[in-house]
Amino acid sequence: MALTSFKIFASSLLLAAGTAAGAGVDADIVAAREAFRAGNAKALESLRTRTAGHPLASYPAYWQLAATLERAAPEDIHAFLAKHADGPLADTLRRDWLKVLGNSGQWDLFRAEHPALLSEDAEVACHALQSRILQDDPEAHKEARALFLAGREAPAACTAPFEAAAARRLVGSPEIWERVRKLLAANLQKDARRANAMLPAREQFNEKSLERAAADPSKYLAGEKSRIPTRATHELLLFAVGRLARSKPDEAAAHLEAHAAVLGADDTRYGYGQIAFAAAQSHHPRALAWYERAAEAPLTDAQLAWKARSALRAGDWAAVRGAINVMSPEEARDPAWRYWLARGLAEGGSREASAAILGPLARERHFYGLLAAEDIGRVEKPDWTANPPAEEDLARLRAIPSIQRAFALYRLELNAEAFREWVFGLKNMDDRGLLAASQLAAEAGLIDRSIGTADRTLVRHDFTRRYPIPHREALISAAQQFGVDESMVYALIRQESRFNVSIKSRVGATGLMQLMPATARWVAKQIPIDPYRPALLTDPQTNVAMGTYYFRRVLTDLGDPILATAGYNAGPGRARRWQDAKPLEGAIYAESIPFNETRDYVKKVMANAWFYRHRLTGQAASLRQLMGTIPGRDGGNAAAVAALP
Repeated sequence: MALTSFKIFASSLLLAAGTAAGAGVDADIVAAREAFRAGNAKALESLRTRTAGHPLASYPAYWQLAATLERAAPEDIHAFLAKHADGPLADTLRRDWLKVLGNSGQWDLFRAEHPALLSEDAEVACHALQSRILQDDPEAHKEARALFLAGREAPAACTAPFEAAAARRLVGSPEIWERVRKLLAANLQKDARRANAMLPAREQFNEKSLERAAADPSKYLAGEKSRIPTRATHELLLFAVGRLARSKPDEAAAHLEAHAAVLGADDTRYGYGQIAFAAAQSHHPRALAWYERAAEAPLTDAQLAWKARSALRAGDWAAVRGAINVMSPEEARDPAWRYWLARGLAEGGSREASAAILGPLARERHFYGLLAAEDIGRVEKPDWTANPPAEEDLARLRAIPSIQRAFALYRLELNAEAFREWVFGLKNMDDRGLLAASQLAAEAGLIDRSIGTADRTLVRHDFTRRYPIPHREALISAAQQFGVDESMVYALIRQESRFNVSIKSRVGATGLMQLMPATARWVAKQIPIDPYRPALLTDPQTNVAMGTYYFRRVLTDLGDPILATAGYNAGPGRARRWQDAKPLEGAIYAESIPFNETRDYVKKVMANAWFYRHRLTGQAASLRQLMGTIPGRDGGNAAAVAALP
């Protein structure tokens, strides 16, 4: 829908709610945000006054309070929170105010306000712990210890509860070293230094030594042979081993073996776990062997996930089962690990146990749910019958203040604020409400919001909303011109932009098929498009033609649609490097992609392709056939791939 049409739609929605907005006041809302960003308090105050009575008047009022939060009167904040409890701004203001109260030690106000906070925030959570510690809550000390041992990055507000736990002797040198080890393994050096400062001076690691180990781990490891072994030198040695393993796992393993006598059996096994983890992510052939050297060393969920992926690539189903079976319950519930455990059980002869996992998984409408359904022969064809929501459901959605504000904000292109209102308005919404909201978004031309909302239904689905087919003429033309399956083009666009023609990523990717500036210039010369200008990327027909051409080139050069999909997201060279020397099942290749974003991207695009193939042709393609088998790496197309941007 054109922007003008959307403005008409949004204005009609506001009028239906009994409000009207003039274009001049609309401009004042946008100007107020800019004044807030620029720190112009005088202009902000003037604009807040001028926008009183506007449907979005809460925003200038919020921006003014947020800009002066440290000196704002509590009664003014309470008045705002009470007046605007029907939207997300109240919780945002409350969260930020709680941080001010915690930092300034205003604990009575903090305790009164904290129970009303809806969102989670690490800094506020640590202030809350400190508040309870000051009231001598023994459970708060224990929670502080547990948070400390989690080994995660922590805001400065966590320092006080950590120190309180140490004062109670719930945290001592062993716990501090455990935290240091976890932080260094995650390369959180700043937090590791803060934990190090909690140790007695004689036990602390030397910060200059940490800098040397980080800057040149190979040199550091080679020069540490004569050092007196202490816990500090052990931890820095292991940090250097893990850091070196990211680029040179063989060399890291050799250094670890050279230091094994000093480190001892337990620390050496820990070091092999670090090496195996890094090696698995680069598909090193010795990764599983290094995991075996780690033996009984405790592995994190991330390390176990990569052990399972290495085992999948090696065809070692016993190792797949072993890795998944010792994951945390939360990690093991991930659809990927439920599916691969079921496959591993079937490969081991436990057919009934496998079917018990695949049955429930097959009812879930995502990549692994579709594969599970095929494995047990229960593939359900999508129902493409549109189910228009009842007028009463549409009326219910139109009456929600946060939804009204969301559309008004989208009309002003304040998209981040609009998205937060949209999410707030749909919290705890039932399926009927979600489908009504999806239709309203579609009518407003917000196809990305329409898809995302329809995707959330649990029982009652409308697949025409989840997998729409806009810009059909442009897609048919480009698909036919460049010889690409139309369902594949739709699948890519749904994942890239959700059909938002003007979307632009933080790195500059633009339009329906999210073309990067350099790629777009290269494609424009190939097609050719002359004269080419970047503004053309927001034209659907041009963007689809350029993106489809580029995908066709990647597909031709890599020779496989899964490789081409990975290459479209992460670059053709990487997609090729992720191939194995031997052929791999397509789903195993996808699961073992080292980049989290690309791994998720490939699986979602191929699930999209399955649905679009059925919608466009009426035929239910096999997802396993769509995934196919990835050929072994032979080097034959390296030159062609290198020529692509």
